[in-house]
Amino acid sequence: MDGFDGTIARITKTESNFGMQLDSLVDAITFGLVTSMMIYNWGFQTLNFQFGQIIGFVFLSAGVIRLARFNVYSEVKAFPSNIFIGLPIPLAALAIISIVLIIEDPLTDEKQALFFAVYVIIVAFLMISNIKYRTLKRINPKYSLLTLFILAAIIALSIKYPSYTIPLLTFMYVISPLIFFVSKRFKKSKKKETIEKKTD
Repeated sequence: MDGFDGTIARITKTESNFGMQLDSLVDAITFGLVTSMMIYNWGFQTLNFQFGQIIGFVFLSAGVIRLARFNVYSEVKAFPSNIFIGLPIPLAALAIISIVLIIEDPLTDEKQALFFAVYVIIVAFLMISNIKYRTLKRINPKYSLLTLFILAAIIALSIKYPSYTIPLLTFMYVISPLIFFVSKRFKKSKKKETIEKKTD
């Protein structure tokens, strides 16, 4: 649903700065505050609660900073609309939810809690990093129907098999910049080899 509001605003040409700020506030609560509370309640409530509060606050702080930076970049149009700088907060929330879906029961082991804390900090860092993530904006019209079909299939699978589909897709998106980087380097290397063969 978070993705639909912006899409509807663009289609109806009702985008505004007020809407952008309001959307960020809603995201901060839905994906930042709620997720940080879940981090504490699921990961640390039965263990060191003060440590859990700090980890939850780190996630929330990174999320709010990410949203504020996104608004600034959007106003000055610093980057193309199909690029996100840093991991979007809805995907960061999904990255946390994925662990909960896989393990299910709240953590009761200190080692597990420590690993979970490190994982949360990594996700928080990705939100405030300068890593570029792709979006579904600016899709070639001839691929739009295929994209809609894939999105429909993803939604259906997420509803039917959430504990498998959501973690898998989230992990793929989180590492997608690395995949694009390797793919780009491979294409450049292949192109260079082709040019060298032609010049020989």
